[in-house]
Amino acid sequence: MKVSFKCITYGRVRLLEEALYSFLNLENNDSELVIVNDYPLQELIYDHPQVKIYNLKETFPTIGDKENFAVSKCSGELIALQDDDDIALPNHLDNIKKYWVDGSNLMHWNRAIFYNDPDISGITGTGNSGIVYSKKIWEDIGGHFLENAGYDMSFTTKILSIGGVIYASPPDNEVSWIYRWGGGDYHMSGCGTDTPDRPNVLQRHAAHIENLRFQGKIPVGKVELKPYWKFDYSDKLRKFVENNKK
Repeated sequence: MKVSFKCITYGRVRLLEEALYSFLNLENNDSELVIVNDYPLQELIYDHPQVKIYNLKETFPTIGDKENFAVSKCSGELIALQDDDDIALPNHLDNIKKYWVDGSNLMHWNRAIFYNDPDISGITGTGNSGIVYSKKIWEDIGGHFLENAGYDMSFTTKILSIGGVIYASPPDNEVSWIYRWGGGDYHMSGCGTDTPDRPNVLQRHAAHIENLRFQGKIPVGKVELKPYWKFDYSDKLRKFVENNKK
């Protein structure tokens, strides 16, 4: 089954470039990466036959809308979540194919890397981070709910009620998904739910990005992506595993 890595992004070029580097270095890579950018002040550019970038002139009203647009542009039977601030190690695509079972609807990573920048804190479950699901189940349930904060929980809860869920548990030296926390970046997971007494999470994130832009920390206009890793995350995992054997 073809895998489409789906990445929605908004103003976070530095992080996105690390996610892009992760994709380009996947082993046995016959997948695609679909990037959806709705930060109107940026036009992201990267020329690669397996990378599709959609630059929108207007911001979607909800994350659910943005997710649905992104999935609609994916050609794969399996959709793999690739947040712009998380990292896939080179064996990640192989792990997806190894643990996915035909006829399933959803896969969680029971064992993945919790990376509290700049170090690995542990190998553990990472909730809805990096989930993989079939495009068919997305179609069958009518797509993502048109929500902001908590949209991922609504989506996975609906699938859980139907069944066909896999919990993948690679051994320490074969884990391949990195959920990144800290580093001074804005994490939607830490924003709580949207309430009537404050701006919703999209508005809060947009305000954060604009504040960084005013400080000269966010590029605007045409932005040629330059894939890189800040650290060798594969080596960080190797050292973490070795140190925890002692």
